[in-house]
Amino acid sequence: MLKKIFSKVLVLMLIISLSGVYSMKPKGNSKEIILPKIGSFANFKKLIDDALKRNPYMGSDYFAYDISNPLAMEAQDVKAIEEAPFSYSETNVQVSGVDEADIAKTDGEFIYIVGKNERKLKIVKAYPAQDMKLTSTISFEESFYPKEFYVDSKYLVVICEKTEVLKKIPKDKTTSETYRVSGENRIFIPYYISSETMCIVYDISDRSNPKVIRKVTLDGRYLTSRKVGSSLHIVSLKHFPYNLYLSKNYSVQDFMPYYSDSNINDVQKVYIGFNKIGYVPDFINCSYTLVGSFGLETGSHVSVECILGGGDTVYCSKENLYVCAESFSKVILPAKTIESIRPRYYYKQKTAIYRFELSKGTASLKSAGFVEGKVLNQFSMDEYDGYFRIATTVEYPAFLERYFEPFNAVYVFDKNLKLVGKLDKIAKGERIYSARFMGKRLYLVTFKALDPFFVISLENPQKPEILGYLKIPGYSTYLHPYDQNHIIGFGKDAEDLNEKYAIPLGLKIAMFNVEDVKNPKELFKVIIGGKGTNSELLNNHKALLFDKNKNIFAFPVEVYEKGKDKFTGAYVYSIDLKKGFVLMGKISHEIDDKYKYYDKIKRLLYIEDVLYSVSDSMLKAISLGNLEEIARLRLD
Repeated sequence: MLKKIFSKVLVLMLIISLSGVYSMKPKGNSKEIILPKIGSFANFKKLIDDALKRNPYMGSDYFAYDISNPLAMEAQDVKAIEEAPFSYSETNVQVSGVDEADIAKTDGEFIYIVGKNERKLKIVKAYPAQDMKLTSTISFEESFYPKEFYVDSKYLVVICEKTEVLKKIPKDKTTSETYRVSGENRIFIPYYISSETMCIVYDISDRSNPKVIRKVTLDGRYLTSRKVGSSLHIVSLKHFPYNLYLSKNYSVQDFMPYYSDSNINDVQKVYIGFNKIGYVPDFINCSYTLVGSFGLETGSHVSVECILGGGDTVYCSKENLYVCAESFSKVILPAKTIESIRPRYYYKQKTAIYRFELSKGTASLKSAGFVEGKVLNQFSMDEYDGYFRIATTVEYPAFLERYFEPFNAVYVFDKNLKLVGKLDKIAKGERIYSARFMGKRLYLVTFKALDPFFVISLENPQKPEILGYLKIPGYSTYLHPYDQNHIIGFGKDAEDLNEKYAIPLGLKIAMFNVEDVKNPKELFKVIIGGKGTNSELLNNHKALLFDKNKNIFAFPVEVYEKGKDKFTGAYVYSIDLKKGFVLMGKISHEIDDKYKYYDKIKRLLYIEDVLYSVSDSMLKAISLGNLEEIARLRLD
C-alpha cells in the first residue's frame, strides 16, 4: 500500500516538473522579450561555474567541431528562373526564397564545385555540355577549408573554416585528462581547439578571374547560414576553452568572442564585450552562438549578435531566424520514493529557442524561450501566419522508464515565443524520425518498430490535433512534397520484431496519399538494396534533385545486395501516380574499371535538358531524355 502511495506521489511530482514550456519574461515594460546580459567578467565566471555544476554531461560539446552540419531537412519544388537564358536546378531548400549554401551549384551556364578535403573551388563552363571545360580554380590559404558557398549573377560567397590546435597539455599527474565536478570525474580533451569562420565575397563578372572584394570573419566553427535576397546570415559556434579556464592562466579577452570585416577601415578583430552578450538562464552549454549578418549590395558593416548558451539547430524564414540549443534542468524527486529509484533526482531535457528578426542585412535578437524535449533538426520547426511551430521528443532516464515512456509533442508559439497551443503524448515509446510542416498541416514520422505516419492539423493554433495516422514497416528520415495530396518519404525498410524493435534493411522510398486525412495511405513504394544500403539524402536534403515539371528526381546512393557487387553512384526516377516510381536509369563515376573503383556522386543538377552528376574527381553530363553520357570532365 505504501509503495502505491509513493508511486502516485512520484508520478504527480514528475507531471508537475514536466509542465515547463515557457518564454522569457519581458524586461520592464518592454513588449519584446530580451535575454539578460552577462554584464561583467565576474558575472561571466559565476555563470560558467554554475553551468559546470549543473551540467550532467559536462564536456559533451568538446567533439562538436567534428560534427557536420545539420542533418535531415525539408525542401521546395525546384522551378525554372524566367529571367535566366536557360532553365536550371537550384539547391533543394526548406523555405522558398531562403537560399542555403551547398558544395555544388549552377547559375544556368557555369557549375561551381567544392571538393572534399580540398582547399579549392572550381568553376566549370558546363553549358553547352559538349564544350564543357574548367574555367578557373580558386585556391585558399593552407589553414582554411571551404565548407560551402552561395552564388548569384554577381557574387560568389565562399564560407571557409579555419581550425587549429592552440595549446596542448601534456599528460601527467598535475594535468590529468579528467576534471572533478561535485565528486564526479568528467572527461575533457587535453588541448584547446580554435575555430574561425570566414566568408569571402568574390566579384564574378569575369568567371575566369574572380576577384575578392570583401572578407567577414566570425569567431567559432561554422554551423550554418542562410541567404535572403542580397542579405547573408552566418551562424557560428565558439566552444568554451575549459582547460584554459581551469588553468586560471588566462586574460579576460580569452573569453570574449570576436569578429572582423574588411569593410571596416581597421580590419583588426573586434571583441564583443560582456555587456553586449545575452545568456539563457539555466544554460549548461558554455559555448557562444554568433549570428553575423551583412548585405552584399550595401557597404554597411557586419552586424553581430552573440549569446552564451550554445546552439546547434537553425530554422530560417524570410522574416526570422531561430536558433535552438540543448538545455537541462535538475528535477529533485520526492524524499520518500520506492526503494528501486536511484538516484533521487534526474535531469529534464529542454530546448532553448532564440528568435532573431531579419531586416536589411541585420539579425536582431527579439525573444527567447524554452520548450520541453529535444528538437531533431530544422524540419522540426516552421513559421506560418505569425506563429512559430516546433516538434520535439521528450525522453526519460532509464531508471524512470517504468513510470514514463518517451513521447513526442508539437508546440505553437506567438512571435514573442509565448505558448499558444500544444499537442503532446504523441506516439509514446517512440521518437521523431522526420517532420514536414506544410501550411496548416504537419506530417510527422515516429519510429520504434513500425513507422507511424501522422497527419496533424494546425488550423487552430490553440488546439493542434491528430487527424489520422498510418502504421507501416520501416521509417522515413526525410519527407518531400509532391503535390497538395501526396508526399514522398525517404528512409529505410525494416524488419519488425514483435513491435518492440526493428532491424533496418534497404533504402525505402514511399509515396503517401493524404487526400483522406483521416486515413492516409502508402500509395506505392520501392526498396533499394539490402542491409547497409545508404544515401546522403537520408541525412542531407541538399543531396536530392527534384523537379515535378520535368518529372524527375535523383539522388546519390550506395547499394549493397547479397551476392552482388556494391553499386556506387546515383539513381534517377520519374513518378507515375498509377504505375509508381519508375527507374529511368543509374549513373556511376567509374574511375578505375580494372579495379572496379567508383567515385561517390555528391550532387545532381540540371541545365535545360542536361543532367550533371558531381563527385570529387569528375563532372559528368548526361542527356535527360535517355540518360546517355554526353561528356565528362576530370576534376582531380
